Amino acid sequence: MRVRVLVFLALLLLATLGGGIADTSAQTPSPDDINRVAKQLSCPTCAGINVADCPTETCAQWRAKIGELLAAGKTDQEILEYFASRYGDHVLQVPPPRGFFLGVWIVPVLAILAALGTFGYLVHRWTQRSARPETSAASPEEVEDEYLRRVQRELDTWWK
Repeated sequence: MRVRVLVFLALLLLATLGGGIADTSAQTPSPDDINRVAKQLSCPTCAGINVADCPTETCAQWRAKIGELLAAGKTDQEILEYFASRYGDHVLQVPPPRGFFLGVWIVPVLAILAALGTFGYLVHRWTQRSARPETSAASPEEVEDEYLRRVQRELDTWWK
């Protein structure tokens, strides 16, 4: 019987010490840890400001919630998913490559490809145009004579 009591007390002591060790690992997160996650979230009331830099009360509450979630052992990604599931994907600083936000990732790539294609086409046309020989069979003297005749005709019609 004594052995059982001793084993029980030893297990109870280990469980108590193990709980103390677990509590020290789940300490209060530092402000740097909170700001690291908060910089990845957009303020829901201010345009273009992240939660870490925003002075509003809402963002202060969000930073407190981030601290709670970090203390609970959540990862950065889990915290971002928590806020996105509650408030929508628009609270994320970097939009996820899915749904409506897929266009944010695809449109710039397509625009760059279209610009490169247009530039290549124009360069090809410019080089082909300069490489083509003159097809005019008229000599410079004939062109000059034609020009003089047109000028003379214009002058004649104007003075009449």
